[in-house]
Amino acid sequence: MTLRYIITFFLIFFIVSCSSSKVDYDPGPCPRAAILKGSESKEVKSSDGTSLNVELNRTVMICDYNLKRKTINYDLGIVGDIIGTDKVSSKTLEITIFIAFIGPENTIIDKWSKRFSLNLKDQAIVPFSLAIEGLQSNITEGRTGSSYKALIGFE
Repeated sequence: MTLRYIITFFLIFFIVSCSSSKVDYDPGPCPRAAILKGSESKEVKSSDGTSLNVELNRTVMICDYNLKRKTINYDLGIVGDIIGTDKVSSKTLEITIFIAFIGPENTIIDKWSKRFSLNLKDQAIVPFSLAIEGLQSNITEGRTGSSYKALIGFE
């Protein structure tokens, strides 16, 4: 019985000593996603020439780090409102949003421009949500998610 314990002890000791002692780096939570000015609004003309006020109010970010490739894959969600849609005859509104991935020392790592078509309803205020999926940016080894941010705004 004691031989069994001795063999088990050496087997566990051997397995542990053969494993990698390198601890994987944990970059922490996702970077912060924010609207450029906290909350941004822009006057946009509809296809019939009526001016509408479009507001960006909130953002959300989901991310996944690939430490071997030194990249971050992320999806963004944007929530906003269109004001004055009860005065237009058109059914859609085109807007262009930019996304900038900012790194340490406020360097722009990546920037995208995305065009969206928003559905209008016969209401004074129409809420909308946008999903921007499949973005990828480079990260620096040893930096945490708090070293980066994604800024969103109107073009």
